[in-house]
Amino acid sequence: MTDEHTGAALDELEALRTALDRVDAALLDGIRDRLALCVQVAQLKQRHGIDVLQPGRMQVVHRRARDYADRHGMSTDFVRDLYELLISEACRVEDRIVAGVATTDPSTTGSGDHPA
Repeated sequence: MTDEHTGAALDELEALRTALDRVDAALLDGIRDRLALCVQVAQLKQRHGIDVLQPGRMQVVHRRARDYADRHGMSTDFVRDLYELLISEACRVEDRIVAGVATTDPSTTGSGDHPA
């Protein structure tokens, strides 16, 4: 490859990496927003004595994610694993709030607790 082609390829690579960085930022913002909503859900559950663990809801979320993966040619195993992590963190945050152990800010609830 000539230096001219290498330079163009490196420029294109940098542009693609910049686009990936934007997607990553949006993804992390979405996760932060999801956890903030989970805090609101936990507060509601705490006020009304509703169980944190809602298996029917988890099934709906998993089914929706699996269907999305199928429609968009994504690995259903990957999406399932991703949602296992998201749901586990949501349950951890909710458990701590409902138990009165944590603040209402999911970024300060610590780590290492059992996944619900």
